[in-house]
Amino acid sequence: MDASIRLGKIFGIPLGINYSWLIVFVLVIFLMSSNFQDMYPRWSDESRWAVAVLTAVLFFVSVLLHELSHSLVALAWGIPVKGITLFIFGGVSQLAHDAQRPLTEFQVSVVGPVTSLALALLLWVAWELVGGYSSHLNAVLFTLFAINLSLGIFNMLPGFPLDGGRVLRAGIWGATGNYWLATRLALHAGQGIGIIMVAGGIFWALTGSFQAIWLALVGGFLLYVATVNYRQESVRQSLRSYQVQDALCGVWHPLPGHLPALSHEALMALFVTGYTGLLVDGPPYGIVTGRQLTHVNQRSLQTATLAEIMTPLSAFPTIDAEAPIFDAVELMDETGDQLIALVKDGRPIGLLNRVELLELIRKSRRRR
Repeated sequence: MDASIRLGKIFGIPLGINYSWLIVFVLVIFLMSSNFQDMYPRWSDESRWAVAVLTAVLFFVSVLLHELSHSLVALAWGIPVKGITLFIFGGVSQLAHDAQRPLTEFQVSVVGPVTSLALALLLWVAWELVGGYSSHLNAVLFTLFAINLSLGIFNMLPGFPLDGGRVLRAGIWGATGNYWLATRLALHAGQGIGIIMVAGGIFWALTGSFQAIWLALVGGFLLYVATVNYRQESVRQSLRSYQVQDALCGVWHPLPGHLPALSHEALMALFVTGYTGLLVDGPPYGIVTGRQLTHVNQRSLQTATLAEIMTPLSAFPTIDAEAPIFDAVELMDETGDQLIALVKDGRPIGLLNRVELLELIRKSRRRR
């Protein structure tokens, strides 16, 4: 969700609102105002609109709490969270990578609906206790109770990308040990739910119900996301046989650290690697990128050695050369780095950039 308004951070997690959210926020206010007019005809226009705005704000606070619960559990399991974004169809927690174990997937996924259902229970208790003191309070509490109950139940539908679909994947994954089978079945279930919602929404709309259009739109969104994720997971599956080192271009030769940075050997090695960078032999091992050379003071560069200007391997983003190719993609997504060092037996064997990774993925797609 790039087209977003940044609102700061909560528990260290960036929070944003997609511009599309503004559309649904206004729509929700109008729908609630219309409903309150039918339910409480004695309210003044000012009261009706004020309660509608308050309820709409608290509704999206409920969505935020739902997504925040996902993010906090993910962080507890060591999964970095890039941010939370509210958008036209609700909200999304942007995790740096998927869970690595079925139990983690289950806990991260199920906590969202559980949070919504817990909120629904609390709101129902509050409605029973104090709702009778004011029609305005009654309207806010009951509406939020119904919304959170619906949010919890809807998100537990067993189809990806809904939370229930992820719970389904975790269950199948845990039972079979086959992540790809579990993902495929959960995605197909998500596509099926999306198709049913679209068909049901269209049929309902033909009977004159305006709200049915929203059902069809949500179903279409679920169908689209499930289909896109299925294609992505298919590519991931086809790349399982590839290791990170398979994307490495050329042969890399580490250079001694005592060589001058502008020596013939260093410049030639830089030329051979397409100005990506150099490997400095060790210990300690290090990396000198082409960008580093352009930023070093030119006067200092005349006398500096590679060891003096290198970035130690321990301070450079690294990955095992035999790791699956998508581990490198996730590492770059997580850290924002465009260049990583491949390591084998504690020694750097080359540098890999995002372009080379994507080129391998494109070749794999063409073979399929």
